[in-house]
Amino acid sequence: MSRANPLDGLNLEEFQPKAPEPKARADREEIGRIAKENGFPSRQAPIDKPAEERPRQHYFRTGRNKQINIKGSLECDEHLQRLVAELDVPKGVVLEEALKALEAVKSSTELTERLDREFPSRRKQG
Repeated sequence: MSRANPLDGLNLEEFQPKAPEPKARADREEIGRIAKENGFPSRQAPIDKPAEERPRQHYFRTGRNKQINIKGSLECDEHLQRLVAELDVPKGVVLEEALKALEAVKSSTELTERLDREFPSRRKQG
């Protein structure tokens, strides 16, 4: 059993595709004016701050490759950012120096008493 050809009997040589019609280009200024009049927001992201007010981004190649995520207070973060900006070093360097300084004073009674007050359930190390 053979299948019938649906195009059998049609003269396809006369068929020619239509030439594409040129599309009218809309004026961008006119579109912008109409959008403003009707309250449509722009897709362009607004610039919140001028470039000179933005915080400087630090890019250091230090060989440090371990991500350390910690939670801290807003004041702690501001203090860290201020030290990074003042010293012009990576955050990892500030952390390393802070750890060295803490290591030097960790057995002081002032620090021990402050930690005992703030964290009363911490284990006493002998």
